[in-house]
Amino acid sequence: MGGVVAESRLGLGTATFIAGYGLGQVPLPAKPDDRLDLLRAALDAGIRYVDTSPDYGDVERLLGCLAPEVARRQVRVCVKITAAQWAGGLEASLGRLGLPAVDSLMLHSSTAVHLEDGRIGEDFAPLKARGLIRRAGASTYGEDDAVLAVAQPWCDAVQIEHSILNPAVVAAVASRKHAGQELVVRSVLCKGLLTPRRHYLPGLEADVVEALDRLENLALAWGCGGLAELAIRFALDTPAVEVVLIGVATRTELATALAAAARPPLARDQMRALAGFDRSASAWTNSPRWVIPEF
Repeated sequence: MGGVVAESRLGLGTATFIAGYGLGQVPLPAKPDDRLDLLRAALDAGIRYVDTSPDYGDVERLLGCLAPEVARRQVRVCVKITAAQWAGGLEASLGRLGLPAVDSLMLHSSTAVHLEDGRIGEDFAPLKARGLIRRAGASTYGEDDAVLAVAQPWCDAVQIEHSILNPAVVAAVASRKHAGQELVVRSVLCKGLLTPRRHYLPGLEADVVEALDRLENLALAWGCGGLAELAIRFALDTPAVEVVLIGVATRTELATALAAAARPPLARDQMRALAGFDRSASAWTNSPRWVIPEF
């Protein structure tokens, strides 16, 4: 499956374990054992950051089956909990995970309403004092809420969207991060748009197809295994980013992510070339404003 990811900033996002997640309707592995094996394979490959949530079906319970491995390998687990789940939510997640504590707790899908509420920071403080979490954070969508999140003194980590097609959010917060604040990025494959799944999506406009074809040609010309590998490498090489989450549903997708992590960094001229594919203002690159038809 590829080499071990030594000291990599690659993290595993588990939203892809939900049936129907992303574009192209790639099926969820049919059996819990398949997903458990995929989680184990990621840990065996050296991935040391796992992002999960009570909203992701039975993923927390599956991770709990690997609790001894998670602890022994010092895997950093990030749990995202919505405002509605907040009361008792962390304790419930810890019970399913079989862990006494996690690295990070994030308020899932944080908005300005949450971030401007001074009580949020106060809620995190006792959890830190009890040793249940190391970092407090927020998962946001869009530039405005991301900028608001990094401005909060209690916010140790922020999770945002980022890709070749939509780099604007990272650009908006990179210079605003305070010392020690961790930036975690997700959606680096645009929920499947930057993978072979795009070939099975009806209704893509001609300019979208043309841009993606040019990107794929660049990936192959630069010796990448494909567009997905290039997209992951781009995220890993983006300044100010500490953790790059990749969502995988199969061993093949995991192998692609590991291959990207094992590649040498992209050269400056390559990163400049990719900057020309910034489509952050386009709805088709931004999941909160997604306009591609339902599949």
